[in-house]
Amino acid sequence: MTNRIQSVQTLGALALVFILQACGGSNTGMTGAAGTNGSGTAGTTGVGGTTGQAGTTGVAGTTGTGGSAAFGEPACLSTVAKGGACTAADQQMCYKTCGPVKSGVKLEMCTSAGTYSEMSGCTFNPANNYACYKIPAAANTACPAGVTPQGSMDCGTVPECTACNSLQGTNGGQYLDSSGAPKVGWCVCQAANGSGLRTWSCASDTAWPCPLGSGC
Repeated sequence: MTNRIQSVQTLGALALVFILQACGGSNTGMTGAAGTNGSGTAGTTGVGGTTGQAGTTGVAGTTGTGGSAAFGEPACLSTVAKGGACTAADQQMCYKTCGPVKSGVKLEMCTSAGTYSEMSGCTFNPANNYACYKIPAAANTACPAGVTPQGSMDCGTVPECTACNSLQGTNGGQYLDSSGAPKVGWCVCQAANGSGLRTWSCASDTAWPCPLGSGC
């Protein structure tokens, strides 16, 4: 029994030797080295350009101020008359001259009744000086004595802007309008016109710069 086991072991050892020898014979050749792959150097990436700055927004312009009408404007058209008929197509509001030498204005308005209404009295520009129209406290000897001046008639040599009436310029005196009707107020002698004639310009006490107006 012992000899049989030893024989088996001997045969196993011989078989192992044979297998090792067979393997060693097949591995005697040397494996060749792998060839190198040639590769170029990659180029560098270019630097990106910088982004420009955005422009600034311009400042908006200011709105202009609306213009204002001058004193006494708009002037009335020739079709506008106190108490005259008017419609929505006509001039709705305007000014006519009044006072001595047309120094003031009065408002005319087209009313809902379809007629023009005229303001009472006369308005004078507060920016002007009307001192020369001041009413004298005593009779002015520059005014002709005993004479009632009449509008649009010759005033002779009376100095310009001298308030005269039937009482030589004092309060309560009268004048005659261009139609010859007597009224309480004053007249002043104007500068010569194109024909060289000097005439009276008159206005009632309600349309006189002084004392009802300003600047006197």
